[in-house]
Amino acid sequence: MQVSRPVHLPVHVGVLPEPSNQTPSARPKGRGPGPYLAKSGSVYIFQIKMPKTSGGTRAIPPLRLSLGACSHRRARLLADLLAAKARLMFDEMRHGRGMQDEDDSEMRALEAVIEMKGELKAYLRMIDRSDAPIPTEELQKAAGIRDLVGLNRELERQARGEAFNELIVGHADMLKQSAIAKLSASSTLSDPVPPQLARAPEPADRTSAVSRADVVHRGTVVEPPSDEQDTPRDAQGKLIPAFELDRRTVRRPKSVQPKLSDVIPTYIAGRRLSGGANIARDLATAESRLALFIELIGDHRVNTYVPADLQAFVNLMQYWPGDNNQRDPNLTPWQVIENNRDLHLKPLAKKTLEEGYLAVIKAAIRSAITAGGFSDPFTGAKIKIPKTAESPRRATPIGASKMNNLFKTGIESGLMEDIMLPLLGHLTSRRLGLLIHLRGNDIREQFSNIWVGQVTRLTQINGIWTTVPVKTEDSERYFVLHDFLKEIGFIDWATRQGSDFLFPNIMNLKDPSKSGSSYMQRLFRRAGIKPKAGEESGGRREVFHSLRSGNIQDMRESGVDPRERRVQAGHSAGIDEHDLYGFDVATEKEARKLKVLPLDPEIDYSIFRGLDFEAIAKRKRVAGPPKRK
Repeated sequence: MQVSRPVHLPVHVGVLPEPSNQTPSARPKGRGPGPYLAKSGSVYIFQIKMPKTSGGTRAIPPLRLSLGACSHRRARLLADLLAAKARLMFDEMRHGRGMQDEDDSEMRALEAVIEMKGELKAYLRMIDRSDAPIPTEELQKAAGIRDLVGLNRELERQARGEAFNELIVGHADMLKQSAIAKLSASSTLSDPVPPQLARAPEPADRTSAVSRADVVHRGTVVEPPSDEQDTPRDAQGKLIPAFELDRRTVRRPKSVQPKLSDVIPTYIAGRRLSGGANIARDLATAESRLALFIELIGDHRVNTYVPADLQAFVNLMQYWPGDNNQRDPNLTPWQVIENNRDLHLKPLAKKTLEEGYLAVIKAAIRSAITAGGFSDPFTGAKIKIPKTAESPRRATPIGASKMNNLFKTGIESGLMEDIMLPLLGHLTSRRLGLLIHLRGNDIREQFSNIWVGQVTRLTQINGIWTTVPVKTEDSERYFVLHDFLKEIGFIDWATRQGSDFLFPNIMNLKDPSKSGSSYMQRLFRRAGIKPKAGEESGGRREVFHSLRSGNIQDMRESGVDPRERRVQAGHSAGIDEHDLYGFDVATEKEARKLKVLPLDPEIDYSIFRGLDFEAIAKRKRVAGPPKRK
């Protein structure tokens, strides 16, 4: 667990900062979570050290309680309440120490910390109601207790002859009366209202969709709905759809299941086991999106979420800017949404919303089904995506003249990835993310004079076993290499590379898949292959994936059997049980047809003949535009 630094000194009485060799100017700067708080990922943790006057020593660890994934404002309020309660308990311990033996004082203090943790947990369960704000009386009571504890501390320092705050001691009587008044006011607030004086139900429209004021002022207190508001109606008496209500405060059934914030760490740990080249980045993204869901919808018991929660989330996220760089980091999520209601910033795309946000939320909640023994709350639910979410842009065919320009531009760059990746995509119909991970050992002679390539999910990179971002298990099957690759000498060169990557300029980077995609986009632009006029924002486009689609179309026009086409492209072998029988890879007979498929006569493949692959492999990519050869 990473504890945020710097730690607020008044929080940890008697705790010294961890030793560091860094100079003050070299230490990382940044705003921490504040007094009594630490942060691990999206989860806030309350922490406080037992003071020496109550028996605390260096051997006794700080008392820590998880507050779960919540907003910083709520964590701040909970921490203040818990700290006030803990200080009061410390004072009681200090007054009782005079009757105890000093020999076992440390053991007694350790036992006291354990008991305190149990009491504070019970107190936290009482005050931490995620479906309603912290009551005003609790805030008043906490303020009163905090004032009394602070006043008592200064008076004791004066009595011991230590340095004390003269301003506080000089106004001790006034401050004491003020603190007692706060405690009395909180007691009055907490008294039950007589039935005959009970307040009339609020208008139904108070529980309607999140108001603009609440979005801008996150501290607005929203009252939990009463029994009369189980079926909220608008000013005209019409029922308000469930997804238009503030889902943070909607009444939910009682449950013994854990909250979503408690499930997230287990879900993240499970995903980490699957590994992957970019697993750290993917998990950080997942955590931030789950924290956003909790902020907008609330942290509830996992089996109490319903499809209306997802729909409400989607309705709010239709205003979420799709570009991270365009979101103001100083604004809260609610303010970001409110600020873009006019959609002056482009919102999330449909695919990102469905596969990037909803998918991870569903997966996290469903991950608790096995242990919790509850049914899937989203079964059969259909979530409506707003029309403002851009649909996926489809790849369009690349004409012969543009293909010639692409191949010519790649060869002029003199770089292996620019020369061979477009040709491999064009002749194999395989995805870019798979092709860049090819090694020399991945190419072999499967049958007599028939060469194939195969990239498996598990591979070793820089001495560490990791997973390759292969999209599906079907993509792990071998694919047939065209005879043209043998004729130009590429296969002979590739097999001599052994366990080395064929495209090290990309594989030596931190994120090969992302960098490879960026490099190909630049190559396409240099070759004059750009989106057509009017298609930049939402139309179809000519991209590397067009090469994959083009080869599939070439196989179709050459009369290749549909099942053979799917196997070669790395798709599922069939769409029914009959097609799934037999081998799920190309047989020798099928492979012999695939390796000699006719080449497009309008494309000039001759420019690949006579290439010196040994010399090309030695060229490194440098910063800036590549030099033309």
